[in-house]
Amino acid sequence: MRTRCSAQISRNPLRTFLLGAAISLVLAAPAAAAADCVTGSKAAPAEIIPACSAIIDQTSNPNSERVAALLVRADANARTSGGLTQALRDIDRAIALDGKNARAWRLRGDLLREAGGDLNRATSDLSKAIELDPADAEAYELRGVAYTNQRRLDRAIADYDQAIKLKPDYAQAWSDRGATFYLNGDNDKAVADLSEALRLDPNRARSYTNRGAAYKKLGQLDKSIADDSEAIRLDPKVPEYYDNRGLSYAAMKDYDKAIADYEQALRLAPRPNFFTNRGDSYQFKGEFGAALGDYEAALKLDPNFAKTYNNAVLYTKMGERKKALADYETALRLDPGNTNAADGRRTMMAEIAKFGAEAPQPLAANSGNGPSFDCANAKREVEKVICADPQLGALDRQLAEAFERVLKSMNRRSAADLRKSQHEFLATRDASFRRPGYDLKKVMQDRLQRLNAMEG
Repeated sequence: MRTRCSAQISRNPLRTFLLGAAISLVLAAPAAAAADCVTGSKAAPAEIIPACSAIIDQTSNPNSERVAALLVRADANARTSGGLTQALRDIDRAIALDGKNARAWRLRGDLLREAGGDLNRATSDLSKAIELDPADAEAYELRGVAYTNQRRLDRAIADYDQAIKLKPDYAQAWSDRGATFYLNGDNDKAVADLSEALRLDPNRARSYTNRGAAYKKLGQLDKSIADDSEAIRLDPKVPEYYDNRGLSYAAMKDYDKAIADYEQALRLAPRPNFFTNRGDSYQFKGEFGAALGDYEAALKLDPNFAKTYNNAVLYTKMGERKKALADYETALRLDPGNTNAADGRRTMMAEIAKFGAEAPQPLAANSGNGPSFDCANAKREVEKVICADPQLGALDRQLAEAFERVLKSMNRRSAADLRKSQHEFLATRDASFRRPGYDLKKVMQDRLQRLNAMEG
């Protein structure tokens, strides 16, 4: 199962600390405009932007007042659709007017990071902010986030340490340091930091799900599920929370609950890893048709990794060791950190060394141990799935035998109707077995039960 459960660090592009930049405004601009700009992010951007523009455009105002208005307008622009570019321009102008304004450097660095821009430039800006104001805990915390995004984890932790030293009740710093400890493999420290973050602010959904991820790594699945459930309660519209809890349920082999969580995640966002995680649970339940349907859906969204990794899993189940090994290796080239693909490749190499690269001899139709057809001649994917699963193979044989017994007991007209219904059953099975939620085993069992009832 692909366990893409990882700690996450996130926040709004620019925080409400911009308000402090505008409080000291005593302006020659109209009083109403000044008041609207001073309210900062408490007001709607449509009100803030023209109010601050009136202050900025009046060149007779002192530079300090225009800089403060530029920073407030930057925050308002950052909260509008497509306004990030204008927000950065405003901060650039503020820095040009006052290159020693630590807040402006801090805000530009944070916005560059949030916008997915140049992280090196972001850390450079945040370092400049720290140089200008070494007591700014916020700047250390934000640079720590940038370092975490760059996977420079030791530097990130050092910055979080400094932020917490300057501001011991800084819940965001405790939370982000905990997430970084998780990424660094220090799960006990992650739990401790995230617990402190939640003590300081018990309504942090992200801290709950990150602590749940650490608990999962520690094997404490009950605690992981409890934390993810609390995250869902606090913020039920985040799909990752359901996916994370689904992974814990799957680790406990409670596949029905896992599937229900993946379905909710997919309702919120149809992402490839949600499909493959649900497909894995279907696969472990023995519902290969539903699993293949989910893998196919993932393939449409991600034609690279989803295809190679999940095809490798299916080839493994079908005994196609050479093909499975090739796809595991392709998956690792695309995603070198995928431990499941690495484990699969290692297992497949061991099997090839022991048994050879060729697939095992398929069961013949007359062997009495397999399906009603010869697996050596299987063409349809549903037939290959039936051949790969002894239970499905036995069911297929029982179905064929029951069909023949009932057919022999019927008159000519009834026999024609039965042949038609059997043809429709097989056509529907072949067309539907890929669909998510389709339970091939149950469908075959139901059909066998109906045939047996006709015989009685």
